[in-house]
Amino acid sequence: MKSNLTILDHIPSAFLSISHRDIKDLFDTPTLIHLKGEKHPALFISILLHGNEFSGLQIMQEILKKYQTTDGYKLPREIWLFVGNVDAAQMGVRLRDGQTDFNRAWPGTPDPDSDTAILIREVMDRITQEELFASIDLHNNTGQNPPYGCISAVKEKNKYLCSFFNHFGMVFKTPKGVSTMAFDDICPAITLECSTPGNEPARRRAFELIDDLMHMDHFPTKPLPAHDLQLVKNFATIKIAEDVTFCFEDDVSSGDYLDLKVVKNFDHHNFTLLKKNEVFAYSKIAKPLLVISQEDKDITDEIIQNNNGEISLKKAYMPAMISMDKKIVLQDCLCYLLEDY
Repeated sequence: MKSNLTILDHIPSAFLSISHRDIKDLFDTPTLIHLKGEKHPALFISILLHGNEFSGLQIMQEILKKYQTTDGYKLPREIWLFVGNVDAAQMGVRLRDGQTDFNRAWPGTPDPDSDTAILIREVMDRITQEELFASIDLHNNTGQNPPYGCISAVKEKNKYLCSFFNHFGMVFKTPKGVSTMAFDDICPAITLECSTPGNEPARRRAFELIDDLMHMDHFPTKPLPAHDLQLVKNFATIKIAEDVTFCFEDDVSSGDYLDLKVVKNFDHHNFTLLKKNEVFAYSKIAKPLLVISQEDKDITDEIIQNNNGEISLKKAYMPAMISMDKKIVLQDCLCYLLEDY
């Protein structure tokens, strides 16, 4: 089966000012762009794997504007730029209904025969014909999160990438098929979670990191000092149990007829400790939530307690990537639980 990947060796001038909602007018299908630069090996950058996470597009527009000349671009380093889910971007959504998540379709995906996975394999085949300097996947969160980096392999170069972006980072092993995980044995790789879409401080941090990588001759050879980076690991995922109806407490359009109600401003708990017995949801049923470990085991009874309809944790944990978007919660999860790496 042939993928619908478009491959270019130039960047259209309209790219510099286009919005994510109009990106499909420029790139009708997912597009891989090879841009020449002074340094080698190339830097791989992916944007819009989720269509409503548009900071990556803005960051790359700023990068290209910085190095624009009268006759093109004079980049300090060669770049491969992958513009992912243009269909979802046009609609302003994470992914279209029935569509495979572009950040669950990379090597290691549980669904390797999907059209998206076939397209991603073509991307990987193209960009890995020669050595890569690093892989940067640009994302946003829908909930209130600080900017942070995610790595799947705890190697010195990956730790440096995290520390260049912020003083803490997350180690993850699930979900499978995520872009960064596909590069574990290829080159340094990181997912940059740039807070909410358009967040300026986070966008500036990511811009500066990419700009630095374009000028670097090599990564530092000394181990990263321990005090420069705090690593936490994602050890569990909280999902809404199957067929459970839910809402958020400040969703006035939802009545008291649903199975689960999550407290308002729950996303303010991102990267802060959610205390033992601290109620974060109310439920009319016994087990409205499902907690899955990194080993894909159901550990709900070890983590969650239901005291007369008040849902809390049996032990204090730090949640992350809490989303207050009901559709995204159902497509992905309510949040991850973290512990020190």
